[in-house]
Amino acid sequence: MNFDRRPYRMPMLLILLLSLAVAGPAAAAEKADVILYNGKVFTSDTAHLWAQAVAVKGHRIQAVGGNAEVLALARTGTRILDLKGRVVIPGLNDAHVHALVPQGRLLNVPDFLPGPGPTVDDVLALIAQGAATSPPGTWLLATVGTNFSEDPRAQRFTLDQVAPNHPVKLELWTGHGMYFNTKGLQDLHIPDNASDPFGGFYERFPGTGVLNGVVHEYAEHLVRRRFAERLTDAQIAGIYQNFVQAALSFGFTSVQEMSIGLPHERSVKILGQVNPAIRWRSICIPLTPDEPCHMGASSAPLVTPSGIKWIADGTPIERLAFMSEPYQDRPDTRGRFNFPADAFTHLVERSLFAPPRKGQLLLHLVGDAAISTLLDEMEELAPAAHWRQRRTRIEHGDLITPADVERARNLGVVVVQNPTHLALPDIFQRYTPQVTANAQPLRSLVEAGVPLAFGTDGIGGSISPFLDLFLATLHPDRPSEALTLEQALIAYTAGSAYAEFEDGEKGQLVPGQLADLAVLSLDIFAAPSALPATHSELTMVDGRIVWDTGAVQAGQPPAP
Repeated sequence: MNFDRRPYRMPMLLILLLSLAVAGPAAAAEKADVILYNGKVFTSDTAHLWAQAVAVKGHRIQAVGGNAEVLALARTGTRILDLKGRVVIPGLNDAHVHALVPQGRLLNVPDFLPGPGPTVDDVLALIAQGAATSPPGTWLLATVGTNFSEDPRAQRFTLDQVAPNHPVKLELWTGHGMYFNTKGLQDLHIPDNASDPFGGFYERFPGTGVLNGVVHEYAEHLVRRRFAERLTDAQIAGIYQNFVQAALSFGFTSVQEMSIGLPHERSVKILGQVNPAIRWRSICIPLTPDEPCHMGASSAPLVTPSGIKWIADGTPIERLAFMSEPYQDRPDTRGRFNFPADAFTHLVERSLFAPPRKGQLLLHLVGDAAISTLLDEMEELAPAAHWRQRRTRIEHGDLITPADVERARNLGVVVVQNPTHLALPDIFQRYTPQVTANAQPLRSLVEAGVPLAFGTDGIGGSISPFLDLFLATLHPDRPSEALTLEQALIAYTAGSAYAEFEDGEKGQLVPGQLADLAVLSLDIFAAPSALPATHSELTMVDGRIVWDTGAVQAGQPPAP
């Protein structure tokens, strides 16, 4: 075999490209549009967690590194911002939130959350006062907790005594469990002997088929549907717009939102009209297996319809999280799984044949038996290698057992946790010691290699992610499961991006990813105790500054 022994001549274009790569970003890149320098930049990239400066070109991160190398990208027209030591993080991504709220006269501010809340007598006084000062027919709304729900008087006829002419809806702060008076049931066209809907049920007076006004799971989601039908598109658009502004003020640049009760097609249409200045994943929550989801493109560039969520059990607050053994304080129940076995098999199986992102299966699962039911179905239906491509999500997963952690990792399951759940008062009194010992894992999930994402689980508005971060780094009930602040931030950024198939596009401050970031008001790494008081001073989405308090001032361009 003959070889040409002439010296190899590298093409000039390749020589130029290699020389630019060696010379670094200042020589290779075009002019930056925006540079933020002199900061404490947390990248969420575990290979290079820290930097001083970030350059943005168009919609994407152009460079991340030291002040000198990034400032070298400045040219005439580059906007230069001096961080003066402020912390910059990738834009936060709320992986689980609910923006829609019903309209009516709200009688109390639920500042007791999460907690026992007002007593029945307190609630009756609120309702009586609201009825006395509101025209007949006005909906009276209030949020309640266990002080109300645990009282046997919590039923329609008790509420009728103080508001016979006003429809009343009381809702547990968990979002699971509603209480109506007779006028409320009538206004919603729910008959006294209504049949239980798919996935939900009505409580009834003992020994009768008559509703007592207490409504659970998909029966209450149907109520939300009826309230949503009474809202105009303009009203819902206003709710969404207010939500966006609050989210940006906290440094959220992405939300994965679930408007329970609103048909998906209508939600996507209204979001197209709003054109939110935040990345908005619109997740479908059908109320029956046959209800369609709208997965076509949105007219708003930052809105993406994808994912289908089902709510498979309740929460331990109302003892409807589905447990493998009875509740310690109520040995007569171990909760409830919302779906018949054959229907649940169909829902899980259907996700096998859907596009992985558009048809991603998200399941509210809290109890250990509910989580095991899902994992059993997955293992029965397809090999683990197939499931790993689909990133099936467990929303909450508070009571996933150590054995199921390993199964979840093998199946590629993503756990989306809400750290506010870590601060539920007295909740562990409802569990046996065996359950308590393994409840609410965080560190164990990360160490086992289970993808972890965070969301606020906010209802009706955006709430502070910094309280979530604070609780995740403390884990008040199981300190051994606490995360480092770095781990918690990665869950709220890169982890949440992975949970929606957006890893590689966002979630980290690395060259090539989307330019979504937040400049924080406090150095959360120097003073972690200040986390709950933190907000964003500047939020950038898609390379545009969309929230700015004016605190970050222009810096000096480098000398020529």
